[in-house]
Amino acid sequence: DNLILNVTLPPSMGFINSRVPQNVAAMKNQGFEAQLGFNDREGAFTWFANANFSVITNKVLRLAEGVTDIEAGGNADFGSYNITNTAVGQPIQSFYGWNVLGIFQAQQEVDSSPKQTDATAPGDLKFEDVNKDNVIDIKDRKFLGSFIPKVSYGFNLGANYKNFDLSAFFQGVSGNKIFNATRVITEGMVRFFNAGTQVLDAWTPSNTNTSIPRAVGADPNQNARPSTRFLEDGSYLRLKNIMLGYTLPDNSLQSITKGTVKNFRVYVSAQNILTFTKYSGYDPEVGNRTPDSSLTNGIDFAVYPTPKAFQIGVQVGF
Repeated sequence: DNLILNVTLPPSMGFINSRVPQNVAAMKNQGFEAQLGFNDREGAFTWFANANFSVITNKVLRLAEGVTDIEAGGNADFGSYNITNTAVGQPIQSFYGWNVLGIFQAQQEVDSSPKQTDATAPGDLKFEDVNKDNVIDIKDRKFLGSFIPKVSYGFNLGANYKNFDLSAFFQGVSGNKIFNATRVITEGMVRFFNAGTQVLDAWTPSNTNTSIPRAVGADPNQNARPSTRFLEDGSYLRLKNIMLGYTLPDNSLQSITKGTVKNFRVYVSAQNILTFTKYSGYDPEVGNRTPDSSLTNGIDFAVYPTPKAFQIGVQVGF
């Protein structure tokens, strides 16, 4: 409750288009979390496994008086429309845009469908007429999903045998969406540079079995507008860390160091070396690349991917 929003001051106060932060908004998170663990020993071999998971739903309950929604995420390089919308009754900053029904295959199909633009032709994307007024316009945008995972989980596995130890940590999420804005550049064909090889599969009368619309200058049908075309499943499972270590036995250590060193361990570890995901971008762990806006989480503006790391280390105790 009492979340901060910038509220426009009334002109009667002597200010024009001035905004001040006020505690006016509210939203609700609800769900549950659980943790389970198991340990076992068989002689010199010990091992453990523990896991945790959480389920959460988010809903905006209240915005400022007179504010029905807050759109964000518009970027001149990635399209002129906003990509997220925060509205009462919906998860915060839900993805917002048009629903793609397919690709027009013939002029007869274009003529019998709700009007999109004067330049719509076979090979263009066919968008859903949400409000059933027989015209495709800004009023046909709809909520398309959330960047917030429905389930977040992680689990640790570890084992020790004599002086060797091995551990691994996995982490993942499920049920969230990512808006792959990078594909607006590589597949959108809104300009004649930095295109990806995907555009080689663009629709033509002889290449109709494709999800890439026709290649045409200036994108007259606005095929690159925010839509389900660029929305992807953001679920993933990642091996965050794996470590193998060896601790020198006490009797050997005492003999070598004459009691100076109390313990000595050498290890090798690696981070982020394995990821299972259907997301086509560089990294499904998409954060917020626009620090001046807090409503662009889950939009992949060519975010730099999480690096892989390899380490060799020594732990010494005196």
